[in-house]
Amino acid sequence: MELIHHGDRYPDYGAYGVASYYKPATVLVALRGVLGAETFNKAYREYARRWLYKHPSPLDLFNTFEDVSGQDLSWFWRSWLFETWKLDQAIDTVAPAGDSLEVVVENRGRALMPIHLAVKRTGEKVDTLNIPASVWFGEGKRWAIRIAREPAVRTIEIDPKRDFPDIDRSNQVWPR
Repeated sequence: MELIHHGDRYPDYGAYGVASYYKPATVLVALRGVLGAETFNKAYREYARRWLYKHPSPLDLFNTFEDVSGQDLSWFWRSWLFETWKLDQAIDTVAPAGDSLEVVVENRGRALMPIHLAVKRTGEKVDTLNIPASVWFGEGKRWAIRIAREPAVRTIEIDPKRDFPDIDRSNQVWPR
């Protein structure tokens, strides 16, 4: 059931409990992953300051986070609060492409999130790439990313910090 749903309309107490406690916490962790901890904390504090001793609506939260971050987050609010879409980002293929590797990430669900990619190389070096969620705004379900082949790549992982509620983490690591 979508999160923005009147409390009296849930079919049972279990669904109400998930939508009232677990899902909001998960959504806030995901929002922190999208914005970064510093921006998220700044926006959250500003929301508390603006609405202290008042009666905010969900739109007040949305507007505060957008004001403070300077971003249009309508895609986020829709995916996580107004729909019941699932997130399933996967590494589809990794193939040589000249002096690079081409990593194809596939969005197998309907929910939109940025791609946070960690590339672990020999010698314990880790490169991180953050591709915005806007790459999914069109009709495309696949996004190709080129990374340097050297130093040698040991593993590639989507969302290594586990910020996002992906339904199948087994397809987020290469090699499998």
